[in-house]
Amino acid sequence: MSRTTWKILILVVVSLVIGAFSGIIVLYIQMARGGAELEPWHRLRPEAEFTVARVDEINDLEAYAALEDRLFNEIAETVSGEVQTWPVLSRLDPASPTNPDTFPQNWNHSFLLEPDRVVAGAVLLHGLSDSPYSLRAVAQHLQDRGVLCVGLRLPGHGGVPGGLTSVRMEDWRAAVRLAVREVGGRLDPSQPLILVGYSNGAALALDYTLDALDDGDLPMPERLVFFSPALAVARIAAFARWQRLVSALPGLEKLAWTDILPEYDPFKFNSFPLRAGEEIYRLTSDLEKKLERLEGEGRQDRLPPVLSFLSVVDATVPVEVSLPRLYSRLEANGSRLVLFDVDREARSEAFLTPKANSMLSAVEQGGPWSFDISIVTNHSPETDQVELRTIRTGSPAGEFETDELSVEWPRGVYSLSHVAMPFPCDDPIYGVGLAWRDPFPLGRIDPRGEKGALVVPLSLLMRLRYNPFFEIIPPMIDQFLALEGTCVAAPELEPVTVPVPGFR
Repeated sequence: MSRTTWKILILVVVSLVIGAFSGIIVLYIQMARGGAELEPWHRLRPEAEFTVARVDEINDLEAYAALEDRLFNEIAETVSGEVQTWPVLSRLDPASPTNPDTFPQNWNHSFLLEPDRVVAGAVLLHGLSDSPYSLRAVAQHLQDRGVLCVGLRLPGHGGVPGGLTSVRMEDWRAAVRLAVREVGGRLDPSQPLILVGYSNGAALALDYTLDALDDGDLPMPERLVFFSPALAVARIAAFARWQRLVSALPGLEKLAWTDILPEYDPFKFNSFPLRAGEEIYRLTSDLEKKLERLEGEGRQDRLPPVLSFLSVVDATVPVEVSLPRLYSRLEANGSRLVLFDVDREARSEAFLTPKANSMLSAVEQGGPWSFDISIVTNHSPETDQVELRTIRTGSPAGEFETDELSVEWPRGVYSLSHVAMPFPCDDPIYGVGLAWRDPFPLGRIDPRGEKGALVVPLSLLMRLRYNPFFEIIPPMIDQFLALEGTCVAAPELEPVTVPVPGFR
């Protein structure tokens, strides 16, 4: 072909590519504009929120709690003044059974649990779009073991999803430092400091720990306990910023959200803004840089022991990337990884995707590892009964110890989920046991019907929200922490019946 023909051909191809790309963009914008409408709770950016700019004004937990009270008052007054008719079961409706203020305690607030005799201190950090409620059961167990616990409400959370549209990771970091500094100040030098993190809270706990290794003025945690740690996120999160910038154009504000859904959950947002995804991407990217530097300087042996609980399948966090980010760098310091497998009973396994096997295969065929790995899995393909298989530090591939467990897979449950990990079976909101009240225990919803008839995605209602094997977690935490003087009977994790707002 002549040079002219080549130019024409290239021009046609380029035109087709540009046209296709433009068409996709237009279609995407039209789809986004056609979704659910933004409500006042999506648009509100509360002024009484803690930010890094307020660290001089808000410098202890009492001031933090007072600011929280102002925050929730501002939200209630602003939203109520703008809403004519409340959606059914809205968590913001004062008359709704899902309004958190109607519960024995509003766990969207930060909380303080003090034992009769303090042997250690812990700061508990919840996940993205969550609230302090997510680590309530863990905190109550630790309190019964003599651990002073602060469950911190991270900035942007607990009130309205619009609070996440302006939050920055620097705000989260400042809040974590404030809480850790205060808890550390309440302990004597012989009492250990513990950080407990769930999902994004685990990333913040590790982020703080790495900063403390470089800053002698920051209290250093002696142990880290993680649930579904989000130490890395999907690469597509890197594009969240660009879509958010486009959403600033008139008529495209809904593009700033990945989900716009009814807010019926009392302790977790269903709607999710791009800003939140952008900030966790920034945080986890920063984590990798800090870990690379620590490893490059040969100081990874200074990391404290880590105990992590997670599912081998996780639709929120790419486990194959997130987990090695930390565990591949750990020295043999007593760390432990606890994996909850999918149901390997033959009838269930036939429906599983190959991805359900990738994580477990990598663990069982790799090694030797510098940490213990425990796997909660079926005793055999012929039964739903589960057992605990433990690969000890330094053991060769394929060698493990077995312990029988008195639990089995519940009917209809084929795996755990990212959001299920820290919730016991009898959790009054997300579990299947006794609830604070009827008619709205989310864990007992069992939807059956035609697709497309519900105002929320069916997958949201069907996602497992509790951990059927939670009972094995508290003893593992006790063993890992090895706290002196805490050998007491396992507590009953009943709902608190006396309101304790804030820290007062």
